[in-house]
Amino acid sequence: MLSVLVTALSHPANAQDFPRQGYEGAPNGLAAPFAGQWGMKFPEPEGTIVSAIIVSCDDPIRIEAVDDTHISYGSPGREPALFEVFAFEGRTTWAPPTAETYIAVWLDPDSFHLHRTEMGRADWADPRLYFRCES
Repeated sequence: MLSVLVTALSHPANAQDFPRQGYEGAPNGLAAPFAGQWGMKFPEPEGTIVSAIIVSCDDPIRIEAVDDTHISYGSPGREPALFEVFAFEGRTTWAPPTAETYIAVWLDPDSFHLHRTEMGRADWADPRLYFRCES
């Protein structure tokens, strides 16, 4: 269920300064902008030639807007998981019913970083980069 998300978020990436707020005008707290098919990879420093893809667009993550404030997150080969989404301090919090939250920071309309939280604190140094797959 959440294991692909948790596993993907458990591997360290290169620590660097990642944004903690979405771009100006980012649709924080709304489910609809997350709807679509997504790939996931480790964020890479500028100039990287080959990125380490975790989930490719050949078998993408599928996110559906259930309503204005809930998304269904479907990892490849797993049952979808439900998250409530809400705006908080220039970003979007994803809250599952029974686990720690995640923090989404929009980079542009087609990509965002997702940070895990532990004991209520975000891991700002180790996000995953989600990129929208072309239809």
